[in-house]
Amino acid sequence: MNTTDCHPPEDEMAGLIGIYIFQGFYGFLSVLIYSLNIRALRNHKGNIDKSFSLLYICCAALSITYFLDHYLIRRFVKLGFFCEFILAHFKDANYWMNPYKTVASYCPIAILVFHTLIAAHRFTIVAAPIRGVQIWDRHRRIFVLLGFVVPLIFMWFMIPCKSFAELDSEGSGGLDIEYKKVFNLSSSLFAAIAAVLFGVLTFLLTIGMLILLAKLSLRKMSQAEISLIVFEIFMTVFTMIYAFTQGVLYYSIYIAKDLELKATVIQFRNFAIDIFILPQAWTLLFLSTTVRRSTLRVFGKHLGIEFLSTDIENQKNTRIMSTAPPTYSLQKAIVLNNNFTISRI
Repeated sequence: MNTTDCHPPEDEMAGLIGIYIFQGFYGFLSVLIYSLNIRALRNHKGNIDKSFSLLYICCAALSITYFLDHYLIRRFVKLGFFCEFILAHFKDANYWMNPYKTVASYCPIAILVFHTLIAAHRFTIVAAPIRGVQIWDRHRRIFVLLGFVVPLIFMWFMIPCKSFAELDSEGSGGLDIEYKKVFNLSSSLFAAIAAVLFGVLTFLLTIGMLILLAKLSLRKMSQAEISLIVFEIFMTVFTMIYAFTQGVLYYSIYIAKDLELKATVIQFRNFAIDIFILPQAWTLLFLSTTVRRSTLRVFGKHLGIEFLSTDIENQKNTRIMSTAPPTYSLQKAIVLNNNFTISRI
């Protein structure tokens, strides 16, 4: 094995390092925002829908874990730094690199499942506000448990596998981390199936929610409900981008065997992953008044700047208007809509 091949061409290194730094900048900034969002949701449990908060916190934790795992290991070894050392110590199959492959296989599927659960939560709340809230309040922990268990169906066979480092299969320098199969099952196939399955489910639930909303008196909905609806729409778009990318990647490798298409998809895939896992940090920050206030307080405390008014009463009123649990106004909207329909009849 010629270890000099593990370094990318010198004329490409500056661009690769630049992309890596750029991805790190927006990635770690998103991780920070995720952490502040989690803090805000935990500190304001009475102001935001508890089921949504729990689902979001779990999804955020998985997104942070997946980004750090993918960025600090897979994307780093692609640059070829320390590749001789890595090949010397990890070219043979071993269990030391197994945690990376396990996390890299588990987290994206788990995030997909939680995106579907968030979409299901919003759909049931819109379809049956009173009954939907009761179901989620009573069984939210069971739904969360399912969110963590279901992904194992699609990647359990990866857990006992040994992993190893090898030269990039495209011959463009850098390293790949692969695994030695214990069972004759393809992680790429199951990842593609999971991406398409949960991507389509999330899409259908969102479309169903929008169809139901079209029949309601939307003017009577609170800002909190509108914010969660917009959040889900953005989340669905980002999920579909990732599902489409995974589906095309599998198609290019195993069905069409189109190397040119595969290279194009792989070049875009890191950004597709980031689009899939990171924007939810920013959409919640921009859409939720409670989360935004909490974040500004944190930055203000560290920078010595008073961002917010000290008028506690005004803050309480604003909080009630913009972040109250999204049940009452949906119920009111449905009642108003039903009354309007009956009066016409």
